[in-house]
Amino acid sequence: MGDKISKDEAMAELSQLRSGGRGGQSMFAPMLDDIKDLGEGEVYTDTVEGYGRVSGLRRYVQNNTQEEYEVKSAKTPGQEDIDQSDAEYKVFVFRSEE
Repeated sequence: MGDKISKDEAMAELSQLRSGGRGGQSMFAPMLDDIKDLGEGEVYTDTVEGYGRVSGLRRYVQNNTQEEYEVKSAKTPGQEDIDQSDAEYKVFVFRSEE
């Protein structure tokens, strides 16, 4: 039979297992640090490869900021005909509207 643990314990164990026990952090953690340092009226931007990374950043930001920020994206110029999994995207992270 299974065990019951707290959500925090589950997230910590999941993170540890996914990092291979190396104590690593998410590839999005440095981005989140910069996002949390945004001043009033500032927007964080970066370029990522593939829409999977856009989705990953969006989930990571939502899960770690209580939806304080909104992630939007668009393919960079010249990428319009490239498959979304291979295309380069510019991401924009805004503070959510109150």
